[in-house]
Amino acid sequence: MHDLTTAPKPTETNSIYGSLLCAQGLDLDQFEPIQTQVQAWTTAAGTGVKFVEARGLPIVDVVLRFKAGTVQDTEHSGLAALTLYMLDEGSQQYTAIQQAVQLERLGAIREKQIRLEHATLSLRSLSTPAVLKPSLALFTDLVARPAFLSPALDKIKQQLLRSNASREWRPVSRARSEAFRHLFSGHPYGSPLGSSEQGVAAVTTDDLRKFHQRAYSASNLEMVVVGDLSFAEAQALSQQISQALPQHWSATDLPTVPAATGTTIKVEQPGASSAVLLALPLNVPANDPQFPALVLASDVLGEGLESRLMVELRQRRGLTYGVHTRVSPLRAGGLFSVEWEVAPAHVEGSQQLVVNLLRDFIEQGPTQAELQVARKQQEGQLLRGVAQNKGLAALLADLTHQHQPDDHLNTYIERINRLTPADVRAAMQRHLDLSYIVKVSVGPSVEQQPLPAPDQ
Repeated sequence: MHDLTTAPKPTETNSIYGSLLCAQGLDLDQFEPIQTQVQAWTTAAGTGVKFVEARGLPIVDVVLRFKAGTVQDTEHSGLAALTLYMLDEGSQQYTAIQQAVQLERLGAIREKQIRLEHATLSLRSLSTPAVLKPSLALFTDLVARPAFLSPALDKIKQQLLRSNASREWRPVSRARSEAFRHLFSGHPYGSPLGSSEQGVAAVTTDDLRKFHQRAYSASNLEMVVVGDLSFAEAQALSQQISQALPQHWSATDLPTVPAATGTTIKVEQPGASSAVLLALPLNVPANDPQFPALVLASDVLGEGLESRLMVELRQRRGLTYGVHTRVSPLRAGGLFSVEWEVAPAHVEGSQQLVVNLLRDFIEQGPTQAELQVARKQQEGQLLRGVAQNKGLAALLADLTHQHQPDDHLNTYIERINRLTPADVRAAMQRHLDLSYIVKVSVGPSVEQQPLPAPDQ
């Protein structure tokens, strides 16, 4: 890591980044403060609940986030994913077709998603009691009392394997998977697909029932409710779901991630372009005081047409249509990554260019103009997130999973506005170490060519 006392200070002169075009002529103080009242409680069965009363539309959004992600697979790789996908394949009361027909008749929408650390199910329904009550009953039945029938399991297994094969064939997805496999080798995070062909084949309906009884327990659930309900109605709703679920189990903490090592990974795959990814370990939880500074740094580097990487790779050299940075916080560790697609002959040259830009940025930090634009981008993103009930519910689910305080939404803008270029530089120098960089490319092997000269 760099010595913070000797690192050069960021300058706004003699730099192509000192006078951002997108910062000129903009009213960067136009956003109103966010005032979202989040009410929180824990049900008798141990489910943590966050609720926001929103009376603008007659709609209720319910998000159930179980700590039942793929990292909880303890027997077969694929058990967590198969359990989630089987939930809407029929319950002990209704067949899958009956469930679908009734929800469609009510106009209710259900969605599901599996990730490393959690499995999420959501329901969107009209708040009218004649609609909400039966919709909630169907949704609760689906989550709490699945049938787990063998014919449906055989179908879902084939769908899961086809989905995995498709993800591995997409160059960008394959590059991300390779980075995770290397950085988290031997750790549950090191299986980004969350399933293997052997593991999926071995799963039985008994395995599903056992996993469901544990992982879909009320005490292993974080619930978010947003919409046209009173506090008392939201409490009754949460209690109804919580009581119907299995009881008395919670996911255990994950082990510490292994020590990182840098490497270069090349995956041979035919195509007209190559997907390129650079990744750095970033073991900083999202509720760490320095995490917002790292998010701002990511935005300065790779968010928008005037970001540093877009200026260098696209505008000045025409190497790619887009380059994006990402900060991925996880409970036991995370990563910082840069992704782009490029002509196969420019893989190595563009990798070195991005490494050099990263090194300079870590040493110097952002300019004041860059930081101001990044702050307003974050504010705009947050305002869009809370503008609609569905987005607000999803955002609250993320914040709950990250152990953010209940006033996070109302204080975030103020906190990022206090950050200075020196704060951002210090956070990068403390948490980003280029000696651990992982370079991944997925595409055809061709002779490497020098990069085109930049346009001034």
